[in-house]
Amino acid sequence: MATSKGELFAEFFQVQESIDVVIEAIEPKQVPNDTDALEHDIPSLFRLANEVSTLEQSALRPLRLLSETASELAQYLSLQSRKIDLILSHILMQENADHPSERAHSYGGSGFTLWRESALERGQGFRCKLFLEHEAAAIYCYGEVIDVSSNEEGFMHQILFTLVREQDRELLVRASLHAQTRQLKKRNQQQH
Repeated sequence: MATSKGELFAEFFQVQESIDVVIEAIEPKQVPNDTDALEHDIPSLFRLANEVSTLEQSALRPLRLLSETASELAQYLSLQSRKIDLILSHILMQENADHPSERAHSYGGSGFTLWRESALERGQGFRCKLFLEHEAAAIYCYGEVIDVSSNEEGFMHQILFTLVREQDRELLVRASLHAQTRQLKKRNQQQH
């Protein structure tokens, strides 16, 4: 059982893929007490985007097991769903136009890393919004800076999720695995 925050951060694989994030510093009292309170705190647009993504996954799975014709239908429906996902992603990004987005360096089921020119304070809490472009989904959660390291380029921050819905954690894990698959395919293509 992981006991330190660093061990909690290391519990899940981190994929090095850049994604948009919006972080907003908060006071500890602003973090919801539990997942039920978190559920009420999540903007409806975030819930809608993730519900659409989940529905697509479950609806297309049975079609892929059928004949070749069903496979073509599944591909067509997947493309239609992708169009809806792109529109939702655009709307979600517009929703956060008042807060500038940053690019996370890596992400996974336990948190993400973020480069900045100036250091954030270790222990600082944040309201976090992560935008998974390839999954056309967005995650709304809370996190805390657990580690800060520096080099000549700036400061690398490890941000551990302190409160995230389990289905969103699963989405992050799935997204990180999909990202790793994309990276491996790209590497194989470059070698050939």
